[in-house]
Amino acid sequence: MKEVLDSRFLIEHYYSTNTETKQKTSKKLKELIQRKEGLLPTIVISETIKIICEKVGREEAEICYLSIIVSGLQIQELNSKIARQAGLLKCQYKSIPMGDCIIASTAIINQAKILSDDSHFDNIKETKRSWI
Repeated sequence: MKEVLDSRFLIEHYYSTNTETKQKTSKKLKELIQRKEGLLPTIVISETIKIICEKVGREEAEICYLSIIVSGLQIQELNSKIARQAGLLKCQYKSIPMGDCIIASTAIINQAKILSDDSHFDNIKETKRSWI
């Protein structure tokens, strides 16, 4: 089954201080890439680059961006169907951030799970969330 990566997964993958977590994220990422089941919304790229830039600087953010782009994950552009679905989700789930609504919409349209430890997604009944 396809899985939509959340920025929290990528931040754990790049910066977790827990060795076991890093091993799990690496293994999961390799599996998703090999099976061609890893979807990466462009909003997740934006969120991840912003967080990395704030944590460790622009140069590291640029390096991570390049590694994401060549990773083999399927990059999912924000299109009109996803945008429509995200707007409807945001209307229904007012406390969920718009970025999470876009990620959830990407999962709904692609019939995929969301790979995140963010409990916001548990409130969206149209989605399923998993973690490493």
